[in-house]
Amino acid sequence: MHKTLFRSLLLLVILPLIVSCETLNHQAAIQKDNELFFTYYLPKSMPEEPLIINPTVITTEFKYEDGCLLAFDGSRWMTPVFPEGHATFNSHHKTLRLLGTSYKMGNVISAAGYVHAYNSEKVKNYSNSPAEKCITEYLAIYYGDYEKIDLDKN
Repeated sequence: MHKTLFRSLLLLVILPLIVSCETLNHQAAIQKDNELFFTYYLPKSMPEEPLIINPTVITTEFKYEDGCLLAFDGSRWMTPVFPEGHATFNSHHKTLRLLGTSYKMGNVISAAGYVHAYNSEKVKNYSNSPAEKCITEYLAIYYGDYEKIDLDKN
């Protein structure tokens, strides 16, 4: 009787600890994954005062290699830069989630954005930075309207 009561009490104490540890581990994994790219604050645009007057589009393919998320535009590999809250990366499934839609590595994505040479002074204002080894000579800077391009269509 005492052993059964002891086991029940032990489970009542240990089970919440295990669940809370798993929750913390999951949150730590998400935070770690978000450090794969730069992020910046993008204010909301108003129809009367558009944030971006002449939007440009970049088309890139993403890959995850050696702990780095990279974007390829057909001529160079670049470090991606997303507005805060636009992107998360799941390293277990190797998927990039952009504004609620998941993309697999190798998918080609067309989005509003542009390419810019890396400048260590300019990225100081970014809210998140990837590891030094993941920073390339060029940045693929996105600001929304992500769309997968189906290369199998004629």
